[in-house]
Amino acid sequence: MSKKSTTSFWASPLLWILLLVGGAALLAILLASREDTPVSVALETSTVEISGQALPPFSDPDLGLGQSAPSITATTLEGDRVQVPSAGSPRVIGFFAHWCPHCQAEVPNVVEWLDAADLPGGVDVLAVSTSVNESADNYPPSAWFARTRWPNTVLLDSPEGEIAASYGLTAFPYWVAVDADGIVARRHSGSMDEATFRDLMAAALGS
Repeated sequence: MSKKSTTSFWASPLLWILLLVGGAALLAILLASREDTPVSVALETSTVEISGQALPPFSDPDLGLGQSAPSITATTLEGDRVQVPSAGSPRVIGFFAHWCPHCQAEVPNVVEWLDAADLPGGVDVLAVSTSVNESADNYPPSAWFARTRWPNTVLLDSPEGEIAASYGLTAFPYWVAVDADGIVARRHSGSMDEATFRDLMAAALGS
């Protein structure tokens, strides 16, 4: 092919139109495949389902003692949908807000206590991440729980804090001990020491 014919080939408007159309189609395919690729995004809140009567707000004396705990269906930090029935096994549930300085101090302490070999056995210890505020300190809570190496299940509350409200939360941190029959055995509001944590575990076991 002569130099003249080669130049006229690349100068052809039809060629450039075809190249532009083809490039646009290729870009659309790449973008579509990228959108179809699953992306792992940490959840910070979830939809929740709560059945049973809500506990009264925590008070002294505690009017919630002896009442049945509500059952919960919520999502974990790992994205699993789980149900926590009102009865079935003793459990202690801690409610934490990522921006609360007392919660920030207490969660690492509880992690250490859970590592202790002499804690009462047979009690499930759960955490509820609630009152999430994207513009507040220590966000996101998922990264906070990861940093503290929280070893057990973390349930994500709804944006409205429905789990916390159903368990009578009035301040952070907040703890509820529930026995195997689903009855509230003890509640504690505010910071606690290891002895208080052990008392919550014992209350859940009915001792």
